[in-house]
Amino acid sequence: MHQELLCTQEDHPELAELTRLVGSGRYFRRLSKEILANILRQGALVTLEKDCHLIREGDKSPPEMYILVEGSLAVVANDKFILRLDSPGDVVGEMAVIQSAPRSADVITETDCRLIVFSADRFWVDADSTHASILYVLFSHLMAAKLRITTAQSLIRKNQRVAAQDDITIGIIQAPSEQDAIVMKSVLDSWPEARIIEFADPAEFLDYPEIHRFDLIIADMDFYQDFERDWNPISNLVKTMHLRGASVITLGTACHDAANREFLVRKGADEVIVKPFTEFDLSHTISRVRVWYYKNLELDRAESAAETDRLTGLANRRRLDQFLDALITVYPDNMQPFSLVMVDVDNFKHFNDTQGHQLGDVVLENVAGLLAKNVRRGDLAARFGGEEFVVVLPNCEKARARELAEGLRTVVESEAFPRQDQQPSGNLTITLGVATFPDDATDLDTLLKRADDCLYRGKRAGRNTVITAGDD
Repeated sequence: MHQELLCTQEDHPELAELTRLVGSGRYFRRLSKEILANILRQGALVTLEKDCHLIREGDKSPPEMYILVEGSLAVVANDKFILRLDSPGDVVGEMAVIQSAPRSADVITETDCRLIVFSADRFWVDADSTHASILYVLFSHLMAAKLRITTAQSLIRKNQRVAAQDDITIGIIQAPSEQDAIVMKSVLDSWPEARIIEFADPAEFLDYPEIHRFDLIIADMDFYQDFERDWNPISNLVKTMHLRGASVITLGTACHDAANREFLVRKGADEVIVKPFTEFDLSHTISRVRVWYYKNLELDRAESAAETDRLTGLANRRRLDQFLDALITVYPDNMQPFSLVMVDVDNFKHFNDTQGHQLGDVVLENVAGLLAKNVRRGDLAARFGGEEFVVVLPNCEKARARELAEGLRTVVESEAFPRQDQQPSGNLTITLGVATFPDDATDLDTLLKRADDCLYRGKRAGRNTVITAGDD
């Protein structure tokens, strides 16, 4: 092991590059370079070879905290793989500093690694001192960043829940076994109003069109023989189930192992059931998820009153801003592009002037209803202001966003609005502008402007059209 204190030189030759690498991590993007550099100066740059123990499970020695610069770390509990850390700025050991307790897992270098270590004495503060260590600035920022990411993930998932009680979909990914019939009977008995979609294996589920969302997915883990070897496909499966808005129940004979159960929960499984199981075990779990679902549905409806435009029933500007900010926040983790569609009712001023504002409001309500009805679950339709709307499409690249926008344009064009024959075009239509993050912009203000510019290009081109950023 090679260790080099970063505070021994006023201008360490690598400090600027270390600050850049750590600052690119998900927890440190909002911390100024000057403050981050001063914090890193309190640590030491450590180089470790592959298969070194950074932390040992059960260790009670004074805690150290590590920030990864290069390489890959494995978190292992009870000799079972739990988690991989391989991005610059990933942090390990901070919980032991916050609460003094034996370490809960091993942390082992999977490759040659470089880390910045903050020794235990750096966190010591004299009981009579009125000043805290600069490292506590790091702690407060780290905890705030983790809270921000968790809140953003919660908001996105909340938006994926259905708004009506007659649109429940349950997916079943089941390995052939003697308990197939128990799974199906438990679902039918415990959630009779649900529509059921069966998948022969995880690959079939992963290939299922992403426009479809689920409220519950029951996934059999017996497709995987070795959790440690298959950690990546298992992680991807659970992550995808959550991206589709679902609560996740996992089943499996491998779940007899406590480490495997912990692994599934850490990856996002809401419930873990050991096979073989009784019908009561599964039915009771599904019933509990169902109760939780409807309680949250009612809570969502109560909370949405402050986030809903009173005329159209769509999300208001406040909720739109929060949702866009959440997508930006989680992007560094999931690297999923999202698209924004700006929508404007064509010649709406003419309609208002000739037909009256009361009938104009009816048109806005009808257009809003069509937008809400024809977006995917998990998308957000919002009123931007006046006759302008915005549709946010998570996990959606530009080509797909254009298809969805064209579908919205066609639906509105085909609708029979009152007195639309008196419009200049003889019909009531919309024009749409599409921009995609991060292809067209890497911040929200620019993304909104790009979509708005496309919208007005469509207006100048004759209206009732879809224009995407980058179109000639």
